[in-house]
Amino acid sequence: MNRKRAIIIGGGVIGAFIAYYLLQKGWQVTILEKGRFGSGSSEGNCGLIVPNHVFPLNSYGNLLKAFNGMLARDAPLHVKPRLDPGLFQWFIKFALKCGQKDVLFSAKGRHALLQSSWDLYPAIVAKERLDCGWEKGGSLHTFQSDKEWRAHAHESAALRKFGIVAERLDSRQLHRLEPSLAPELCGGWHYRQTAHLYPEKLMKAMYDLLVQKGASILEDVEARGFDASDDYAANVRTADTTLSADVFVVASGAWAPRLQTALGCRIPIQPGKGYSLTLAGYERLPALPCFFEEKSVVATPWADAFRLGGTMEFAGFDDRLDHERLAAISRGACQYLETPDLGANEKEWCGFRPMTYDGLPVIDWSPRLRNVVIAAGHNMLGLSMGPGTGKLVAEMIGREVPHVDPQPYSLKRLG
Repeated sequence: MNRKRAIIIGGGVIGAFIAYYLLQKGWQVTILEKGRFGSGSSEGNCGLIVPNHVFPLNSYGNLLKAFNGMLARDAPLHVKPRLDPGLFQWFIKFALKCGQKDVLFSAKGRHALLQSSWDLYPAIVAKERLDCGWEKGGSLHTFQSDKEWRAHAHESAALRKFGIVAERLDSRQLHRLEPSLAPELCGGWHYRQTAHLYPEKLMKAMYDLLVQKGASILEDVEARGFDASDDYAANVRTADTTLSADVFVVASGAWAPRLQTALGCRIPIQPGKGYSLTLAGYERLPALPCFFEEKSVVATPWADAFRLGGTMEFAGFDDRLDHERLAAISRGACQYLETPDLGANEKEWCGFRPMTYDGLPVIDWSPRLRNVVIAAGHNMLGLSMGPGTGKLVAEMIGREVPHVDPQPYSLKRLG
């Protein structure tokens, strides 16, 4: 009996988990990755699994920050001034989704995938013996400003409605829990329901696992379009050849809109450029991942290094490292750490997060090609939503009852 064939376009964390669940269901899987499997945002992120990141970025305060960020290159949220009608329309729609009703709709959809992935991760890591530095120890949100520390109580109260509880810590309690932090910080909030891992190790482990289970992974192969028969895709075209399958999945993150004409729909994703620094030799590593709130910087510790990440830059697909923005991340982190010498810089990185204007991914069938699924636009939460997305897409392809409601991720919501 011939096995059904699936081609997944995109070899990041989302494509990897879709492949994992399809292989479990007996599919023959091929992954096409335009670069190196597991590269891009799937490896350069801070390795956080954060079920508490329920609420989208949509707020009028963030919109104001975006416009102010046009004037300061080192601002945590920076929009590079340029003529880009698509980006302008994206921000208009972002503003229209800042109302309470729309934010709550996005929060419920985000929570479903975040909670699903949170529940799935430990079993996958244990069953498949993934060597990825998985640690389920919680995280700290830390504050310099007493006003901001107290204001976080409103978000904490809202998160309790989703079953997410945080412990409020004053300055003394915070320093007792995490002595590596600067003692002058006003306080923090301890979220126990978070985990962290080493993203490069996860993607290496997933590569080995998928190949072991029979997947074919083709690197440096970019999908250019589809050959269709009636309303079904027969082949995907690359620069050198065509490849046939029964089902296709577009999981190419920020690059998914390049196929939107062939798919018969608009995919409103903008590339949000993020940065990270990986450092070694720092004397007093935080034991827990820390969010340095006023500077929008995250610090994740590992056994032999730690990573600082942050900033959001809307500058198209400009992949140049802006050292001024990297320096801003370092300066921001130093204000929260007791020992300001950050040690040796081992790796500098920037990459593109697939940002939708309502904070929700697109997980839906193409309206033009009935055997193509789109699974892209996970914003800054691809790692946190990977297993839940992979399982949902496999269920959709198998015409099974989905374990989470896919309606919030449909194309119809986008108009």
